[in-house]
Amino acid sequence: MSGDQKAAAVKGLKTVLICAKIFILNTWRRLVMVGRYGLICLQRQKLRRAWRRLGAQVMESLAAGEVNPMLTDGVKDALQKAGGIIEIRDRHYQAIAGLKIKIAAACACESLAEPPEEPPPGEDPK
Repeated sequence: MSGDQKAAAVKGLKTVLICAKIFILNTWRRLVMVGRYGLICLQRQKLRRAWRRLGAQVMESLAAGEVNPMLTDGVKDALQKAGGIIEIRDRHYQAIAGLKIKIAAACACESLAEPPEEPPPGEDPK
């Protein structure tokens, strides 16, 4: 093999390895995203349960004759738990958004493809 053929083979192998690396990284990131979506589903279930408990606490306070049920300890605790669940869910959504940005930035098409040279506007290509 001549030096040009070896250089071309090395360049081709390097391109294939870079594409494989990007593919594996993006696949891993997508799997992490699927896992986070699963956790979000669990958080939604917990939130529905927390809202039910909050409603039950409010109804119990009203039945007990409380004028403002939002000031009772049980209602405050239930509301705080629901707020904590919402914060956790929002963090998962932020992490998914970050992963989507990383996947878009690591796109194999954009990182390896060189844009074709186009003539400036107004000139005829020959």
